[in-house]
Amino acid sequence: MKLIDRYLLREYILVLSYCLIGFSMIFVIYDLFDHLSSFIDNEVSFTLILRYYASLLAPSLEYLAPASLLLATLYTLWQMTRRNELTAMRASGISIYRIMSCFLAVGFFFTLTTALIRECVTPKAMAWLQDFEADEDEDETGSGARVYHDLPYYSSVANHLWMIGRMDADAPNKLLNVKVTRERPDGSRYEELEADRAEWLDGQWWFYNMTVQKYDEDENPVGSAKPVIEGHSTVTELPFLTEQPQDFVNEITSWDFLPSVAVIRYLKLHKDLSPKDRSQKVLSLHQRLAAPWACFIVTLFAIPAGVRGGRRSALAGVFTTVGYFFGFYSLMQIGLFLGLRGLIWPWLGAWLSNIVFLFTGTVMVSRIQ
Repeated sequence: MKLIDRYLLREYILVLSYCLIGFSMIFVIYDLFDHLSSFIDNEVSFTLILRYYASLLAPSLEYLAPASLLLATLYTLWQMTRRNELTAMRASGISIYRIMSCFLAVGFFFTLTTALIRECVTPKAMAWLQDFEADEDEDETGSGARVYHDLPYYSSVANHLWMIGRMDADAPNKLLNVKVTRERPDGSRYEELEADRAEWLDGQWWFYNMTVQKYDEDENPVGSAKPVIEGHSTVTELPFLTEQPQDFVNEITSWDFLPSVAVIRYLKLHKDLSPKDRSQKVLSLHQRLAAPWACFIVTLFAIPAGVRGGRRSALAGVFTTVGYFFGFYSLMQIGLFLGLRGLIWPWLGAWLSNIVFLFTGTVMVSRIQ
């Protein structure tokens, strides 16, 4: 890394850190007004409060990071322009685009970071928050047993109907009192498999003490339900059951708590969704994929405003960029509305704001002199 890069990054990241910390503190203090009395009444430990706010900040980073990048970019470039540092750099032969690459690299880094947090941290954090708020009156663990009874699950791809007597969502690889109905393509029953217990081992299901009931094409039972080996306790391997334990958990988990990989698998396995329901879910999927790019795009259109603000009126540059910022999120909501109504493709509704402002920001940067 060259000396000029180290200098630019040091100046920029220092201001960005202040902005992130400041916005986060404002967010925490605002929430604390609503929950402080509840924490005191329930004698919640300080450690658990820290975890609560860490979990609360994780999903909010998608909005805090772009706002911090916007303010930090404006301030850093405004100061450098006022001190004629940018002029000196360009006079020494350094291209303005070479200078701006450091700012864009940080914006891209935050795009990747917020995307990873959204996929790996946010779903678990939101689920923990829900459990914490539900169990706050009982104890300080913030988590409880998530046991479900008589849980149905249908796979339209494999034509399998599961009825699960008992499942712990925290250990879905072990099920009790399981019944699987295998269907023909026309929807008629082919056979029913019942077991006292089912376990997911080595990438496939194993049924304990399984009985099998066959059906003819008119769904009439063929004989009676029989165990695989009469008079013996058996363990049967069932490689044709392609459903995975996480599929059952995803079925009962709130859509906001699922990572994108789980959402994609859900859409793949549920071919029977109505067009409206599928469009809504596709829109939600693309929205979570598009949202992290706000960090890069906000940095892109903040750069020309910061450079020009140092030469002319800083206040005018700030107002212009804030206008772009609110315009970006306003267009995002408009795109989601249009996609939800079916007026445009769902994916376009989610990416509309990114496409428009990426083009706008690129044109603005190209006109910097």
